[in-house]
Amino acid sequence: MSKIKQVSYDFSMDSLVSVDAPIGTDPESLIEQALNKFIQRIKDNDVTLAFETIFDGENGAYDEDWENYGNKKDNEK
Repeated sequence: MSKIKQVSYDFSMDSLVSVDAPIGTDPESLIEQALNKFIQRIKDNDVTLAFETIFDGENGAYDEDWENYGNKKDNEK
């Protein structure tokens, strides 16, 4: 029985949150608050995720065509 090849599916999160702070605040000091807001939005299923590419760790290839990637690789042999 042959092992099914695995690839990584890459997704981006196209959402943003706002953190209120006084003028002149270093944005680095707001990261924890922003992360907490993102976590809550994820828990509330209030984020937009988009498929970007697949990554084949065996050969380092990236490809957007997830539907035909295995077939393309088979045809190249």
